Amino acid sequence: MKQINSFLTGTFSDIEIIIERKNVKKIRLKVFPDGVVKLSAPLGVSDEWINDYLGGKAKWIEKSLNYFKDAQANEFETIIHSGISTRILGRQNRIIVNEGKICKIEQKEDHVFIQSPTTGDKQALQKQFEHWWQKQSRSYFLQVIERLYPVIAKHGIAKPALQVRKMKTLWGSCSRKHGKINLNYYLYKASPPCIDYVVLHELAHFLYPKHNKDFYEFLTVHMPDWKERKRILDHEIVKGLGY
Repeated sequence: MKQINSFLTGTFSDIEIIIERKNVKKIRLKVFPDGVVKLSAPLGVSDEWINDYLGGKAKWIEKSLNYFKDAQANEFETIIHSGISTRILGRQNRIIVNEGKICKIEQKEDHVFIQSPTTGDKQALQKQFEHWWQKQSRSYFLQVIERLYPVIAKHGIAKPALQVRKMKTLWGSCSRKHGKINLNYYLYKASPPCIDYVVLHELAHFLYPKHNKDFYEFLTVHMPDWKERKRILDHEIVKGLGY
């Protein structure tokens, strides 16, 4: 895979764009909350074509970067401490850290209370929070799969297993061969309708492996507003992350 850097001049001065050439059919441009702009292009696309394409997308890139700057929408916390907020199922929750004899985390209304005997150990707090998040998100995702699975069960598809992991470029993926759905650790930040969309999307792939006409017709039949849910998802968490 060849990687080069390209630059645009605009509101944010020189914007570095990571360009990757891959064995893909379509070009994909993504803007991330931390200011990273990434373009994936088919192997045979020329530098000249890429530069023209980026020139046409300059205003969209700047608008997207402004969106994240204004909203301060870096949803990927790196340091857990009292007073910060995190989004859970589409709603902001304030994190409160208190010292206690045991490690414990509780979510009450719009607060997440973290209790720890070592509140000064940031690494331990981070590990404690991530373990809780992994458990909570997995439990919720399993409920969604259980609720939506019947739409493919009637076609003789076995219920897929679930794996929750951190992914940088996808909300979800699936392995038809191993009968497994992978969901992004950060998807738990999204609102329930958006999570439903991602789960249905992955379930649909067990019937239709490719993003073809049959696949999208299946989505539309079972979730007529899936495009709006996808649009909200892309704007709530990270532009371009997903499908």
